[in-house]
Amino acid sequence: MAKFLTNKSIEKAKIELGESKGIKEDALQKLRERISATNDDTKRGLLLRKHSEADDSFLLRFLRTRKFDPEKAYELLQAYDHYHKKYPDVVSPIRKDEVRQRMEMAQPGVLPYRDHEGRVVFLFKIKDWKPETYPFWKVVQTYIYLIEHLLKSEETQINGIVIIENFEDYSFRQMAAVGISDYKKMIGMLQGAFPLRFKGVHFLGQPEFFVKVYALIKKCINSKLLQRVHLHGRTLDAFHKEFPADIIPSDFGGTAPPYDGHAAANLILGDANDRETTAF
Repeated sequence: MAKFLTNKSIEKAKIELGESKGIKEDALQKLRERISATNDDTKRGLLLRKHSEADDSFLLRFLRTRKFDPEKAYELLQAYDHYHKKYPDVVSPIRKDEVRQRMEMAQPGVLPYRDHEGRVVFLFKIKDWKPETYPFWKVVQTYIYLIEHLLKSEETQINGIVIIENFEDYSFRQMAAVGISDYKKMIGMLQGAFPLRFKGVHFLGQPEFFVKVYALIKKCINSKLLQRVHLHGRTLDAFHKEFPADIIPSDFGGTAPPYDGHAAANLILGDANDRETTAF
């Protein structure tokens, strides 16, 4: 996974996150001290103290997400551990070949290049999703695997991720297969339980009845995340102001060639011989 940072990302980290070599070193030291000083002998406290042994690259994810505030980064670590304890199914190991298969189907997929803001773009196409063979918790599990993988890149830590969901042909059968407890796993992942700069989710082509589903989901979403949820339907003017059409696949509202999940999986996961590139 690439460690190289572009000049643009270095400048963004400085302006948006307040990052500098001195601030980074000081914050890392303070975070380690805060973790080591955890006064909790429960399993949760012992797990948290183990993070003091983590390498800098892991702890930097939390510091960057919280703009180098050691105390807020510590609280995010607590939330991260709590999520893992609360939802063991979605953080359990998943086979790489299963992730590859889902990437090829865009359930979810990832653009094989960053967008104009340097963000990783996740894609999800609802049309062919069969919840009876691939339940929603497995979808979340795949997202988490890919997020953890892509967060190894400092470019991703700084620039964040965005999700585009093509909800054309969303069915009542698919709607009925996902309960509020299932949605909470996805919402928790995006809402303060992972060291992730989440920049937004864009729904395209959603039917009218999805609004009723969203009304229930909204009750679980905080105000900050709500501002980053965009329901475009079939009117994509606002969507095209957010994303240049020529970088988005034609099957996700853009004018670029259709999403090539096979190429994306090879780029991000490595080819059949497990060779891994540094594109991300």
